[in-house]
This record gives sequence, structure tokens and C-alpha cells, in this order.
Amino acid sequence: MILRIFIFSVCLLCHATAADSVDVIFRFHYSGPNIPTVAGTFNGWNQSLWPMTNVESDLWIRTARLPVGTHLYKFYTGVSIWPNDPLNHHINPDAYQNSILYVKDPTIYHLIPNQRNPIVYTALPMISAFIYPMVGGDIDTSALWVSIDGTVYTGIGESYNSSTGQLEFIPPGPLPNGLHTVILKAGTNSDTVTFTTRGGYVQLTNRFPFDTWKTDWQIYGIVDDDTIDSIKIVRNSVDTFDVAVYAKNFSFDVPLSEGNNNMVALADSAGTLKISSPVLINRLVRHAPTAVISFSLQSDQIICRSSKSSDPDPGQIDSLAYLWNSDPHNPQIVGGIDGRTEPTVTISVPSQAGEYYFSLILTDPQGNVDTTRNYFIVKENGSVKIPTISSNPEWAREARIYFLFPKAFSQSGTISAAAERLDYIKKLGFSVIWLTPIMKNASPIDNGVGIGYNIVDFYTVAPEYGTNQDIKDFIEEAHTIGLKVILDITPNHTSRYHPWSLDAHTYKRNSPYWNWYQHEFIPHNDNGLGHSFDADTFWYYGGFSEQLLNYNWTDIDARTEMINIYLHWIKVFGADGFRFDVYWGPHRRYGERYMGQPVRKALKHVKPDILLLAEDEGTGSGTETIYADFASIDVRGGVDAAYDFKLYGSSIVNFGFTPTEITQLHSDIYNEGYYPGENALYMRFMESQDEDRIYYTNPNPSTYYNSNPTTAFQKTMPMSSVLFTAPGVPMLWNGQEVGWGYGIPGDKIARNRSVINWDFQGNTILMPHYQKLANIRGQFPAFTQHKRDTNHDGYITSADSSDFTRVQSTNSIVYVFTRPFENQNGLTVVNFSGTTQSTYLDLTAPGVCTFSGGIEPGSLYYLNDLYGGTRSEVFGSEFDSINVSLGPYGTAIYTVSLTPDSLIIENLLGVSDNPAIPDKFALMQNYPNPFNPVTKINYSIPVRSRVRIVIYDVLGREVETLVNSDQQAGTYEVYWNAGRAGSGIYFCRMSADNFSKVQKMVLIK
Repeated sequence: MILRIFIFSVCLLCHATAADSVDVIFRFHYSGPNIPTVAGTFNGWNQSLWPMTNVESDLWIRTARLPVGTHLYKFYTGVSIWPNDPLNHHINPDAYQNSILYVKDPTIYHLIPNQRNPIVYTALPMISAFIYPMVGGDIDTSALWVSIDGTVYTGIGESYNSSTGQLEFIPPGPLPNGLHTVILKAGTNSDTVTFTTRGGYVQLTNRFPFDTWKTDWQIYGIVDDDTIDSIKIVRNSVDTFDVAVYAKNFSFDVPLSEGNNNMVALADSAGTLKISSPVLINRLVRHAPTAVISFSLQSDQIICRSSKSSDPDPGQIDSLAYLWNSDPHNPQIVGGIDGRTEPTVTISVPSQAGEYYFSLILTDPQGNVDTTRNYFIVKENGSVKIPTISSNPEWAREARIYFLFPKAFSQSGTISAAAERLDYIKKLGFSVIWLTPIMKNASPIDNGVGIGYNIVDFYTVAPEYGTNQDIKDFIEEAHTIGLKVILDITPNHTSRYHPWSLDAHTYKRNSPYWNWYQHEFIPHNDNGLGHSFDADTFWYYGGFSEQLLNYNWTDIDARTEMINIYLHWIKVFGADGFRFDVYWGPHRRYGERYMGQPVRKALKHVKPDILLLAEDEGTGSGTETIYADFASIDVRGGVDAAYDFKLYGSSIVNFGFTPTEITQLHSDIYNEGYYPGENALYMRFMESQDEDRIYYTNPNPSTYYNSNPTTAFQKTMPMSSVLFTAPGVPMLWNGQEVGWGYGIPGDKIARNRSVINWDFQGNTILMPHYQKLANIRGQFPAFTQHKRDTNHDGYITSADSSDFTRVQSTNSIVYVFTRPFENQNGLTVVNFSGTTQSTYLDLTAPGVCTFSGGIEPGSLYYLNDLYGGTRSEVFGSEFDSINVSLGPYGTAIYTVSLTPDSLIIENLLGVSDNPAIPDKFALMQNYPNPFNPVTKINYSIPVRSRVRIVIYDVLGREVETLVNSDQQAGTYEVYWNAGRAGSGIYFCRMSADNFSKVQKMVLIK
């Protein structure tokens, strides 16, 4: 994940004459190593044009003549973050948190105290502001006045210093503790601020009121007298705690009672008792019951129990009220459960296969309510599967993920525009959409480095994407056509500009959000990003940005709030799960006990069929701890799926494959025999939001790609064929299917995330390719099956059932593997060479193909090339020598089956980049011709047809059937390997519907 650091829009101002200008002195307190500068709309946001001058200690100034009007600005300190003006309360939260300067007649600057630092621990605060006149003019001090809470103070001109331009005014009497509004009037201009006073001999400095789930709270305070060495804290006028004072400061961890905790501090001042202003903290305690549904199978009935439900209040478990209901979208109506009020309900096993969902509403005598859902699965054979909290939903195990970045997906870059192409994603063969973060960011989401991970509001859609209703409509429409939607979110961090962070930076330990962030060094592997912290000890990964502050999952309030956010997107918007950005961060800092486990438990409680995908290493020894099915309950993880980083990025296609590299590829695909667990899914992909496009042409001639785009696109196809048919969950980054990135100049960020041209030159080659791959995986279970580690030792051995076996090929540049599946085995054959290759395969080896009763030599089987749309009939006696020929970088994906199988693909109607459908039947001349021993045959069909292509010799005898299947309209190619035929003349005959044509071919050996 890469963050948008900072980009400013440029607004150049016209030259202004002195008559309508003001000389403003910018002031900035800074103690860093660099010379700070002022950048803003007045100088084109030039970070070096206006350096500041150090005048005393850490104070830097810059005088600038500015025209009347509104100006945006920040300070630049030579690092990635541009701080706004900490003393200026005018900030634009929707424009990079820029400070706003209103240049008027006259100009009021830095009116303090203000809401940026609103707590003043004195009853007589100094009200200060710089007031700058128009160039050539003076300040009319007789017209200056200050209003404090409606009381106007005039005649304060003597408080204004014309040489420094500063007004300093102290109220004539002490202000009562609490919130105050101050208005400063100068000429035709005025400014309004608010702040809070907490004056007096002793004060508690905590921010309040606040709700917490904690059992205790750290209270901080100050006293005016440095001779005081102790005070008392009184809670709710009853409980008293003695607290030591050091150098006029004190702190104490106060135990909290349920409900309101009103606390004051008491100090003895020369025999007089001084009392602070109160601090109010409300401790929350759960009283609602916890509903739990469990299922058990008894003969042909399923018993639905609530016996594992609980109530936190003793003695109430027998007084709970129950209400059962079945989901109206279940495959069939389930009788005998809706409206039932018993703790246990028995139903008959449904006859129709599918997933069956049920809800239970549990209510205690006080009216506290909890609702949960759970489900069971009826298999095609009538058996029943009862999932656990560790289980993956079936749709996740069969997922083909389309990773969608709305800003790149259309010119407008909105959620609504992306919704218009949902049908395209469905027809392309994908079943799950993963959306880049859609929540409001510190800066508008763009096509550069700011693609959404700098979140300032987890509940609201970024305005540049649309509205909350837009994403709700998007998810509902996706569900209507059978697509799931998972949302990208950031459990590792929030933006520095999130209100929690702003409050914590302002009030430090007095902020209730202080502990929501990491403030101490926690040794762990940071993936080389570096451990960094800011001036207020907020830690972050330096390789990301100072704007992304590490979240503290050990704090129960922080954890509860983040879980509530996830629940909000599931319950209100219908999200089907999440992709957790930088999941490895909190996983390594705190372990799964504080994040993975409670998150999964809470989310599965309300929606058991969700997918939780972690940005973390998901294959190989040691990765099992992030998964929910990890055998060790104490350290069990929280996610369903993670990444296979071995096959990540452009490196997998940026070199020419050799037999040695293919062997290493197989070892990587096989995970060297290690599998984290039966429910531990891993995602495999070629490019993502963080990597360069795999099609980008490097001008260095020694690289794998060259100037021929067709070749460049084709070279990626064998690897994608492998990833989409091997074990794991395949993912495609939007634009990959049209070759987006090839030949596009600039840096990888601009190339990767730019707006996609759906008519790009790779679409006719790659879009049909990916459509076939995704649909093959979706339609044939051999390719989505998951391995079974039956003895749960983490390794697949002969004692376990394998889902992936390499098939020995007589041609080492052709990679072949099978997905053993009873009576309908999957078989993938790919050519990593730039020339036509042939190979003979032995499918009789143990574990390669699974058939009831084994492979019978005299029985007839079907070798269905789903990718090429061809079929041949093979006797069991021929399984030891199956011949396959593939063109350059070619793919063949078969089912070795008892049935004649065909791939069904919908035309991508309404998509401008869809290759044209042929307008007539055609059989082209084979190429090359003459040939030895392989030749390619192209043909076209304008409508879905039963196609048969057969090779005959000169005597009219049938030599080989190349195609015999139903095919959608389109243009196809098939290869004939005449390795066993003798030299001579042959005829290729194509028949489809009422069409028939013959081409003569010459074989010369």
C-alpha cells in the first residue's frame, strides 16, 4: 500500500498594488534542522520560494505583501508532511487541511486562545492577535473592541502595539470555568474564537465527557502551589483517593464504577479547601445477552440450539426470550422454525442443495437484545455440512477476485460510474469485487499516490466518489447479479488528520484518544519500512508516511470502535467482508488476541459468510498464525485468506522461463508441500495497486519484453493460466485484461493507477483470455477445490488428499499439472516458449486422475479442452501417451472427464472493447502449409453452434477429431500435431449448423 503524501492545486494570484494589499508577518514555531518555508496559493505552492527567518529561539517569520482576498497556505520543513499553522484556527478540512488567511481591511492573524488549542488553565487568559493595516494605512485603535461571552470591552487601544502589530488584552475579571466565545473587532473586520477555561488553585486536565469500556481511567491534574505534595480525588462525592503531587503535577489511575463517574480534585491551600472543576467519565458495561446458534444432525433432522447463548447478568439465563426465523432467500422454504420461541427447534433437512441461514433474537427481562445468524450447507448428495467460526464460506473458496479502483475504472471516477460496468465484471467471469478504500481521506482521492489509505472518516464515503447511498446502491446491484463486494480498510493506521489523532495531538495524554495510537517502540519485523515517531511520540512506518499513524489494538475503546466501524459497513451497507491493509502491522505488534480474534468473532456473529482477506504473508511455515483455523486456539488468527508473495508483481513475467525456472515455479505453486490449514486460503496475482504494470515495456533490450506489443501481452498469458487454475484464489487488478500499462511512460504510480482506456491495444488478446480463465475456474469444481490436510500436520503427504499434482511432460518447457477431481479432473498445459511446442503426457501416474473404479483401458473418456473449445475421445489405454501441441505462449485447459464438457461464456455486450463477433462461418487455410509436424487452424462462427472439425486422409478415412463441442460465437484456433501421421495430403473438414467447408493440407516430413 502506497500513500498519497501531498499534492497541492495551484492558484496563481494577479499582481496587486499596494493600495489593496496588506503586509502580513507569518509566524511559525519550529526547532527542526531545516529552514522552514511558507508555501501557498500566493506563490504557486512553491516549497522553496519563501524561506523564513529565525528571529528568536524556535520562532521563524516571513513578511509577505498579500492582496486582499482569501489565501491558503502551509509551512514546509523539508520532510514529507507539510504542517498547517498551529495557531490559526481557520482550516479547510476538505482541502488538505490547509490554513486559511483572510486578508481584509485590516487583517486579523493568530487570534488566540482558540479552538485549535482550546483549554486554558487560568481564569485570566491573555487574548492576543496580530492586526495588520492596509499598506500605507494605520490601525484605528479607537475602533478596537473585544466581546467575551456577550460582554463588550471598548477603549482597548492601549493594548495594541503598533510596532509589532500585536494586541494583548487580559479580561478585567476572572472568567468562570467553562466554554467561552470571544469576538475581536478591528475596523471592518472581525474574528471569532472559542476556548475553555479551567482556572483555579487545582484542576483536572482530562478532556471530558467521554464514554469508555475500561474499568479504570488515568486522571491528570495541576496545582498552582509548588509546595503542595498531595491532593485528593473524589469520585461521585463518595470515594476518595489520596494522590501525590510532583512539581505541581499529579496523575492517578482511578477505578471506575458503572455509569457516570464525576470526579473532582481537592487541595488544601493554607487551611482553605480548593475544589477543581469536575471531570465526567461514563463507564459502559454490557448487559445484553449473547445469542449463539448451533446445529447438530440427527438422522434426517437438524436440531437448532441456543444452549451456548449467555447473559452477563447472573440469574437471567432462564428468563431469556427467544425468536427464531429463517432467511427468505434460502434455496427453499424451511418449515417449522419461523416465529418459534423455544430455546431448541428441530427442522427437517432441506431437500434442495445450498446454504441455509437462520437468525435468533435473544431478549433479556430488561429489554436488552442481541441478534445472531448462522448457517449450514446441504450438499448435492444430500449430506449436511455444519461450518464453524474457522470455516470459509463456499463463495470465498470459489472466488475469482476483481480488484477495482474507481478512480481508474472510468473517466468520472465515481462509484456510480463503476456500477454501470458491474455486468461486465460478471460476464468476465469474476465473482468478487474488491474495492480500494472508499472512505473520506485527508486529501481528495486521486490517480496518483493518494488512492484512499489516508482515512479521516471511516463512516463516510469520500465526496469525490459520491455518497453513502451510492455505495449502498453499488453493493445491492452487485448482489442482484450474483457478485460479492469486499471493502479495503486500514486496521493498521488512521490519518494524522483524523479527528482522533488531532484531538490526541492537541491534548496529549489528556485526550481520551491518546491511547488509541502506538506511543512506545514495539520490536517487530517492519518489512524494511523503518520504525519512526513524531514529536508527540506517535509511531508510524517511515517507508509509508508520517501521515499514517499506527493504531493501538490493545486499547479496548479503540478496538471496540474499529470493530463497530466494520459492523457498520456490514449491517448498513451489506458488505461481504474486508481486505485489511497492512494487516501484518498490528498482527506483529500485538498478536491476534487483540485484533484478529475479536474482529472475526464480532463480524461472524452478525454475518457468518464473510471473507476476511489480510495483506500479510499467507503461505509457508509460520504464516498459519494469521488464519482462523490454526490448530492452537490461544494464538489462532482471524482471517480466511492472505497473500502469496512468492508470485507477486512483475518479476514473475519479466524474464524468460527455462526448465529450471519452471521447476522452481512448480515448487512455489505447491508451497513446497506446506499448507497452513484446510481453511487457510491464499490469494495469487500478477499485479496490484502497489506494483508496476506487468505489461510495461522497459527500453532495456535485455529485458523479457520487446517492442512488439502482441508478444509482450502473450508472454504474460502462460503465467496467468497457471495462477487461475492452480490452488489459491486468483485476483486481477483492473485494466490487466486490456494490457493497460504497456508503453505508457512516466513513473509506475502514474502508469498503474491512471484512468484505463478500455479500447487499449491488449484487449482483443487478453480480455478473451481472462474471460476464459475466470469462467473455467467458476464452472468446473476441479479448479476451485481446496486440499485436505487430513492429519493436520501442515504438510500434504501421501496420507492426505491432494488437489494439485505435476504431470511429467516429455517437453521440459511445457508446464503441466492436474487438479484431481473424481470423474472430472482438471488438467492445465502451458507453453512458456515463444515457439510452437508439443509434448506427450502420462496421465496414469498415481494421483494424477481420479475416476470411480480407476482408469479402465477399454473405457472411453473425454479430453475436453475448455480453453480452446475442442474435444477428443480417449480410451483409457491411451492415457499413458496423450499428445498436446501448443502455439507460442499457448494454453490448454482440459477436463479429463466421463462427460463431454463445454465452457459457457456470455458475450461482453455493451462493452466497447469487446472483439467483433464474426458475421459468418469461416474455416481458414492452415498455417504453416506445408507443415511438419504441427499446424494451426483458425475458424469463426457467428452464433453459438455445435462445431466439428475432423482431419481425413486422401482415402477419406478419419485420422483425428480436433473439435466436437458446442461453442459460443467467436474466432478460434486449434492445432493439429501430425506426429504419428505419414507425409502426404490431408483434408480438414469443418461442419457447424448448415455450414461445411474443407481445406487441403500438406504434411512433409
